[in-house]
Amino acid sequence: MVKEYIYSPHYDFYIDRAQRAAGYDMKTFHIHKKYEIYYEVEGTRRYYIDDAAYLVNAGNTVMIGPDSVHKAVSVENMPHTRYVLNFNHEYLDNLAQAFPGVNLFECFSSGLHVLQVSPKKQAVIESLLARIWEHYEDPSAEALAMRKAQLVELLLTLSQYTKSAKQGQQGKISNKTIDKIQSYISTHYKENLTLTSIAAQFYVSPFYLSRLFKKTTNLSIIEYINSVRLMAGKNLLETTHLKVAEIAEEIGFTTTTHFSRIFKEGTGLSPQQYRKYYHTAQKDA
Repeated sequence: MVKEYIYSPHYDFYIDRAQRAAGYDMKTFHIHKKYEIYYEVEGTRRYYIDDAAYLVNAGNTVMIGPDSVHKAVSVENMPHTRYVLNFNHEYLDNLAQAFPGVNLFECFSSGLHVLQVSPKKQAVIESLLARIWEHYEDPSAEALAMRKAQLVELLLTLSQYTKSAKQGQQGKISNKTIDKIQSYISTHYKENLTLTSIAAQFYVSPFYLSRLFKKTTNLSIIEYINSVRLMAGKNLLETTHLKVAEIAEEIGFTTTTHFSRIFKEGTGLSPQQYRKYYHTAQKDA
């Protein structure tokens, strides 16, 4: 289950290293209340985070905070090797309290999602990830302490590198027409949106719009709409007492079944399970 849903809220820490001989696309967008660090060892990937797409090359680090909708896909079926690391805030609580003047999570609040640094700095990041990965399955208290210490070192290193990085979003792929369409979807996602209706709003053919959107983001229009609705559904589950069927209707799904399927694909939990988990976690906080 851990490897199937690495974003599951049941695990406070996870790291994986994968080497693939051919391209691999994540099946769906997903979202979690964890921090994520993704490092591309070899190859090139396209990473979709919230409303933007990024080209991630070898040596690049991706940093994603909690509650961001994201998905990674291949570029031209290219082989690649990567590390992915997830952890929740509570995992480092003790260490964070020991250094009250230090923000261990600063690299996630810099506004920079993709970090491009020199080969020397790349080697530092990769070495830290390799050391954390080496001790991941060791259950001893000493190994746990080592993992946490190395994770803190990685976070402080990334914070240092982001401060000296060039301004702006590194690796961001942008198209003015697509930016406007994404903005339109974010405003009208509650409506019955279709490729044809959106194309009509922007005076282009559905075929042209479909190709342009896919070329720019490597996503279909429907995938993007579902990602926006997933975030809206999650927020309503957290902040209201609306029934799941009412939430599904509110955010634009035609059936509760469709909403539940998309939500479980994106979070690893059904809407009911997610609501129960979220409110239990809030009480324990």
